[in-house]
Amino acid sequence: MENKIHIIDSIMGSGKSTWSFNYMYENKDKKFIYITPYLNEIKRLIGEGTEDCPHTKWYYERMFREPKHLGEGKLDSLHTLLVNDYNIATTHALFKMSTSETIDLIASGEYILILDEALDVVDIKEINRKDYEMLIDTNKIRVNENHIVEWIDDEYDGKLSEWKTLCKNGTVVELKKTKKVQLLVWNFNIESFLSFKEIFIMTYLFDASYLKYYFDMHGVSYDKYVIEDFKLVPYDNKKPYNKEQYKKLMNIYQGHLNNIGDKTTALSLNWFKKNKDLKAKLKNNIYNYLQTVTKSKSNEIIWTTFKSEQKYLKGKGYTKSFVSCNTKATNEYKNCNTVVYCCNRYTSPDYEDYFNQYNITINQDLYALSEMLQFIWRSAIRDNKPINLYIPSRRMRELLIDWLNNENL
Repeated sequence: MENKIHIIDSIMGSGKSTWSFNYMYENKDKKFIYITPYLNEIKRLIGEGTEDCPHTKWYYERMFREPKHLGEGKLDSLHTLLVNDYNIATTHALFKMSTSETIDLIASGEYILILDEALDVVDIKEINRKDYEMLIDTNKIRVNENHIVEWIDDEYDGKLSEWKTLCKNGTVVELKKTKKVQLLVWNFNIESFLSFKEIFIMTYLFDASYLKYYFDMHGVSYDKYVIEDFKLVPYDNKKPYNKEQYKKLMNIYQGHLNNIGDKTTALSLNWFKKNKDLKAKLKNNIYNYLQTVTKSKSNEIIWTTFKSEQKYLKGKGYTKSFVSCNTKATNEYKNCNTVVYCCNRYTSPDYEDYFNQYNITINQDLYALSEMLQFIWRSAIRDNKPINLYIPSRRMRELLIDWLNNENL
């Protein structure tokens, strides 16, 4: 392994979590920070310490601890654990709060990072333009020649303190402004990654992630692996994927209710904004699919669309079964065997504009496929149980079918 950063880009169910747990347990001479979006993964690793769920061998033998809200908060608890050389299990959210002190403690402790799922490292945010100009005029912030926003008033503790934290814990860059808002891009501090002795990132379709573009933007090199028989194999040497089990488990609807999504841009966010009458038609299609095709009960359903369109598509028997289309870090819906996916995903043009500045082009189809697979895998298929799928967007449906037939992706 020549590189410091290793991407384990391996399909769902290939054993990424099992490999990582074994690796952390067996390498007793190394120190680890395990970061996951799943709280239940932390409990699976170290246990809850209750009578019904006692601590595990990773807690007692490998000295894994989870930062707790003690006095000053979880970040201070994390720092205390780092000072005392514990192995640590925590969440994406806490890791994104890393400060310069966190970075120094990680570097001095020579920790290895095990990152479960790609981290959200780039986030476009907006601030009221009057508030933004006030921060500049009162010398709370300054903007350098590279359009990086620097927070210079360390004593500030007002209503805009969130922006102070963002500037201190990462890089905030001006993107564009409108009459009412200033768009800013927050970047996770690259030093937070570089402070680790070694990094393993466990994900799938890494090339669709902003993390991939972020590494390219910063000139960070990495190598790629897959898991086969619970061992790391160089990505270029991986065996073809056998997706026959998924083909058998997915009952993808093919019928007249799909006609609404025939155009390439149908069910995109712009399509919803322009087609009031077609939204009513889509709502009827969802109802007909659930009531006449699958006859699903509400507790068996997850359905999604863009948040702004939820109120137009909700209906009798499924309204409360809505799940946000960007939902990822949960096993809460694994009992649901009917999935209704009513959106056609594209990244925001603002993200495209931002990455284009660095000559990086977003792969829109790979992004859309990755987002859809993440959502579908919230359902019963994650337990290898059959599911019904209604995906009225022809583009999204064909992306899924092409993926099922592509043994190399």
